[in-house]
Amino acid sequence: MSAHPTSSVPNEAAPQPGNGSSPRAGDSEESVIFLHLPKTAGTTVNRLIEWEYRLSEMYSIDPVLFEWSAAHLRKLPPERLRKIRMFKGHMLFGLHEVLPQPATYITVLRDPVDRVISAFYFMRSYKLHPLYWKLRREKWTLEDFVRNSQRDNVQSKIVAGADYNAPCTRGIMEQAKHNLRHYFGVVGLSERLEESLALMKIRFGWKLGSYSSFNVTRSRPKKRDLPKPTLDLIHEKNAFDIELYECGRDLFEQALAANGEEVKRLAAELEAAKARTRGSVGALVFNARSAVRKAVNRVYSAV
Repeated sequence: MSAHPTSSVPNEAAPQPGNGSSPRAGDSEESVIFLHLPKTAGTTVNRLIEWEYRLSEMYSIDPVLFEWSAAHLRKLPPERLRKIRMFKGHMLFGLHEVLPQPATYITVLRDPVDRVISAFYFMRSYKLHPLYWKLRREKWTLEDFVRNSQRDNVQSKIVAGADYNAPCTRGIMEQAKHNLRHYFGVVGLSERLEESLALMKIRFGWKLGSYSSFNVTRSRPKKRDLPKPTLDLIHEKNAFDIELYECGRDLFEQALAANGEEVKRLAAELEAAKARTRGSVGALVFNARSAVRKAVNRVYSAV
């Protein structure tokens, strides 16, 4: 599926994996654009993707200097853009408009309430995050963050290609839903990551030989442990993301229905691979090698 609408009908679902014409990694001119939504298991997907393509075939948006990195990407000459098979990182929807080759998008959505909780505690613990010192200096609680920050409905704004720091509107959310239906080859869910990776494996012919989790925010409360007023506030401030998530979940379920048995088999293999490496020397080696590969790819993307 290229990044061009196949229909102007807003409710038409996008073609899903396993439709008989899916390209395989290495034998298609189609590029893939991975929209990494913050705190949706995107770091894990990034590290796995980096083993599926040659370093010269990838462009990674720098996670710290993401605005500069995204602007740098759009200034690359067409001959270099044409050679890149995988574009990935924190960026807004719309990159396909400047590419000389066809492209499809992928992303992983997350339950908006869980995502907000994880994002806040990550920002408060990661010193390189732009909001780290503000949160520390002003001693913001989770409720303060949800009430006062413009980081609401982040998934809708990114998928719609809207201003990340501006207020979200119903029009932005509807555009995001339209984009999911028409421009995305795979819409995954972080809560069902193995099945999401299985859909990507089917769609793009990835091997995914090793599997480990990265950048998991562990020092955070669970949703069930928060008081109801706090949860109600998160729901209220992120109502558009909740509606977008429901749309993405419907697309995800449609893809599963079309690829049921194969997805089950591949997801079980991925879960088994993760279990085998958990806490093992092999996992440490894989994580170390992944860190090196990430660093090299980041440098290559910056030049």
